[in-house]
Amino acid sequence: MAKPHLMLNQGTSRSFVFCFYVSGHGWGHATRANQIISDILRLPAQHQVYVISNASSFIFQGVIEVGAIYRQADIDAGVVQPLAYTVDRQQTIDNLKQFIQRRPQTLRKEIEWLKQVKADCVVCDAPFLPCAAAAGANIPAAIASNFTFDEVYQGLCEGDDLDKDIHDLVRLVIEDYRNADLLIRLPGAIRIPSFEDAEDLVPKTPIDASSRGIVNGKSHLPFVSDANVPSSRSESPTDDIDETIPTDDEPLKPKHQPLIANLENAKQRGLCRRFERRIVDVPLVFRKHRVARETVLADLGIPKPIYDSHKILLLSFGGQVLGKALWKEHNPLPPDWICIVCGAPDHVELPDLFYRASKDAYVPDLTNAADVVLGKLGYGTCSECISTATPFVYVPRPQFIEEYGLRKLMMDQGSAVELDRHDFEAGHWADAILQAAQLPGTCHEPTRLVGHDGGPVSARILERFVIEWNALTTNTPAMALLEKQPLPSLYANPVSPNPATYTKASG
Repeated sequence: MAKPHLMLNQGTSRSFVFCFYVSGHGWGHATRANQIISDILRLPAQHQVYVISNASSFIFQGVIEVGAIYRQADIDAGVVQPLAYTVDRQQTIDNLKQFIQRRPQTLRKEIEWLKQVKADCVVCDAPFLPCAAAAGANIPAAIASNFTFDEVYQGLCEGDDLDKDIHDLVRLVIEDYRNADLLIRLPGAIRIPSFEDAEDLVPKTPIDASSRGIVNGKSHLPFVSDANVPSSRSESPTDDIDETIPTDDEPLKPKHQPLIANLENAKQRGLCRRFERRIVDVPLVFRKHRVARETVLADLGIPKPIYDSHKILLLSFGGQVLGKALWKEHNPLPPDWICIVCGAPDHVELPDLFYRASKDAYVPDLTNAADVVLGKLGYGTCSECISTATPFVYVPRPQFIEEYGLRKLMMDQGSAVELDRHDFEAGHWADAILQAAQLPGTCHEPTRLVGHDGGPVSARILERFVIEWNALTTNTPAMALLEKQPLPSLYANPVSPNPATYTKASG
């Protein structure tokens, strides 16, 4: 099995076509994908990026404006959430069944489209089917996420008759994910079974209890490790290749997809080896705040005497439904606090001292302007709270297993206080808000601070991934370099690994 050994800071002059598939479930996938996409577009090689999602193009407007091409497509089943902190278990599994039933047609369509745009690489955050589509198009696939949906679905098992359906469906989902050969694992991760299948990692995060590390149990970032789960792709171009196009009732099986389409060509070149699957743990990927605090607050119509004399709470649940309206009937805030609300419909009347953020408000600016954030444990909110040293009050989501990793991330790198769902809905917020306001919002140990450069690091990793893949599947001069580079230098990070201690921006 070939092991690529190129350094991260070796660039390329060739422009690649990246196809970034983004789940439509929640805003967190889109916000972090947008950051990586922006950093890919900033690379000197001037790569082209398509962003494919069943989420609205509105969420991707920022990257569309700087050159990304948006395509709407039904590419994942997601999770059904009646409220921001609850899951409709039965409907979620019914939707997954229906998506799997449509898989042959969807897969064939995506393979054809990838070939049409001459894609060089598929990146997933974190739909599973595009990984199989990449294999069908004979191009590499990477996952960039802190979780994959197989674990989310598995976490919905409750010991009843629905569990068998869940187990059967999860096996199919994992099989598709195993077509990816690179996992860019973000901070706050849980087990990702298509790359690392140790049972004791669930529901725990991949943490060695004897060593705290920075994030995900790693002592430095980026950190490279080998996957312990084999690929779904053929072991070599000579392995049981079925190059027929499947019919609607005959799914394209990932294990029958060839690595190289032209078998005779591959035999002549002696390319009977496979890319070695690996995991790269990266620093924090997040959107940075851009506008000074006073400007943000003034633009919201908050008078200066008010924001100078009051603490500020940001209420943000990633654009999802906020639940029962009991808290709207009276002021749930501590004395001398005001609240900025994200995602409140125009027809909903808010209590006094509550200010409505516009639909297109840039949330990192609001997070930086706030003294405390109240919301759910989603990656976007957690990463932006850590990056701005803003304490976080969270309403738990017990049915969503991603929460285990994010709670660990917040405890290690930020500050978090739990608020029971019933207390949230009843408007009993004050104690949790005041408790959070006393916390620093950031890690106390400078040597363990997570780096804030995960976006550019991930962009360069993806660029190197395509170069290495091409070198291993074609006769190029880069092949000799692959064999000579020492493993410790793999993905050497030219950016400072840890940030200086963050101080809350006030201007």
